[in-house]
Amino acid sequence: MRTSKLHDEIFAFAQASITRGEAAHAEVQGILASLRALVSSRWPQATVELYGSRATGLSLASSDVDVTLLGVPCGAGREAVGGALKELHALMEGQPWVASQKLVLSARIPVLKVATPSSIPIDITISDSAQHTGLLARDLVLGYLSEAPQLTPLVLVLKSFLRELGLNDPYTGGMSSYSLVVLLWLFVCESAHRGYNTTDLGYQLLGFFSMFLYRFDSQVTHVDDPLSPMITAPGEPRENIMHSCYQIGRVCRTFHRALQLLSPETPEWDDPATPLLPRLFSEASSANRATQTEATATTPPPAAARTPPSSGGSSAAASAPP
Repeated sequence: MRTSKLHDEIFAFAQASITRGEAAHAEVQGILASLRALVSSRWPQATVELYGSRATGLSLASSDVDVTLLGVPCGAGREAVGGALKELHALMEGQPWVASQKLVLSARIPVLKVATPSSIPIDITISDSAQHTGLLARDLVLGYLSEAPQLTPLVLVLKSFLRELGLNDPYTGGMSSYSLVVLLWLFVCESAHRGYNTTDLGYQLLGFFSMFLYRFDSQVTHVDDPLSPMITAPGEPRENIMHSCYQIGRVCRTFHRALQLLSPETPEWDDPATPLLPRLFSEASSANRATQTEATATTPPPAAARTPPSSGGSSAAASAPP
């Protein structure tokens, strides 16, 4: 079956993104080996686990390295975890792969933020409670990718697009990568259920834009976190992966512009001399920046949007038409 030109461009973009990320892979693995040796010297029974986009293959070249420690005998609670992170901070002083460190103990999940000499950002946490859902989210996403491999190129294109526009941070503007993956998964599942083509990445991208606008253009709708049944008691309200998304209106305006640029009705759709993705990134970016000054000058986000969520989630989006 012949695929659309946009499908081919999305696939090529994703392959190029993966190739760029591989340049840092060896360094990341070396950092993990050094960190594991350091952690074992202080807590022999502890293990170091990678999660986030670096663990799922959905990372960009600039993505953080998310690491959590299991089996640290520090007890539960913010104070105990903070004490263990302070010990780790002291152990890491002078390490050749550590250029800078910063403890953020006031965060919902206390974190030690590290930067390497080559500017690779590393976030180190300690899994001491059900609040830390990083490993659960990693395994959930890996399951999605196993069942729907077409998610990988779609996620990489959309992550790159949102990051270029400054719309990849739910606390300052946009949405998290986790929310994006969950919404894409639900859209692909709904498309398959309705008998639509789920193999052409071009039509899937356009369908996702349409679904997103259908659900969120007028208001931010509650979307259940798939991890909620694992971390909440029966009867408790489920986490909402959209509750912290700030300036979601800018995301909607950007997706609306993207639909206009990529419409199969445009002359460029089948013109081999006119690539579609570069046009999307350049023209939609320019249109969005025209509203950025106005958006950032508005009232600060409500308290809910400034409070980090546990991880994200979704189920309601499955009812939207693709």
